[in-house]
Amino acid sequence: MTTATTATTATMNRINRLTEKRAELYSIASSGRRRGAAVRERIKRISAELEQLWELRRTERVGLLDGIDLLVERSYAQIYGTRFEDVVAPPRVSETEDDVALVA
Repeated sequence: MTTATTATTATMNRINRLTEKRAELYSIASSGRRRGAAVRERIKRISAELEQLWELRRTERVGLLDGIDLLVERSYAQIYGTRFEDVVAPPRVSETEDDVALVA
C-alpha cells in the first residue's frame, strides 16, 4: 500500500468513526437521556472536524491523479476537449476558401 493510499484510508476511517459518534450523540440528545450544552458542543466540534476531514479527503483524491493517470487525462483533454458535449457532438468541419485543405 502506498503512502497516499494509507493516508486516504486513515482519513476515511476517521470520518467513519466520527460520523458514528455524532449519530450516537444525536440519538442521546434526541432521546432525552442526556440533553445539555455539553452534548451539543461535542456535536458541533465533531461536525467541524468532519468538514475539515472531507476537505482533506477531496485534496487526497486530487493528489491520487498523478503519473500515468495525469498524462492520460491531459492527452484525453487535448484530443477530445474537457466538456462532455465536445465528445458527443464535436464541432462541424467547414469547408470554406479560407480553410486549408487537408490531404490524406
